[in-house]
Amino acid sequence: GVQVIVKDPAEIENIKKREMDITKERIRKIIDAGARVVLTTKGVDDLCMKYFVEAGIICARRCNREDLKRLAKATGGRVVTTMADMEGNETFDVDCLGASDSVREVRIGDGEMLYVYGCKGHG
Repeated sequence: GVQVIVKDPAEIENIKKREMDITKERIRKIIDAGARVVLTTKGVDDLCMKYFVEAGIICARRCNREDLKRLAKATGGRVVTTMADMEGNETFDVDCLGASDSVREVRIGDGEMLYVYGCKGHG
């Protein structure tokens, strides 16, 4: 892992603020690409979820990796594992987005299921 040694407590706040700014920039790139639904195998913290909700984007966390691969194929999208490009910059390629007519969250028992209708891919 990465080890950071900080002697000044005020510097910790600056580091935290910069980390949140980087996260917000990444989310902005996804939003600006036109994403309306974001699915991830990882967790999404509350502040990130707030940014997505404010933008009117459905964000689902802790999705099954195999389900994401099938959904990417069905919608013509791609599973994105990193936003880094070959030059080391962070970008979000609009070609990674899939397409469907609609996505709806349905409550089933104690959980929720996302249903994707009218997939535009080849799967």
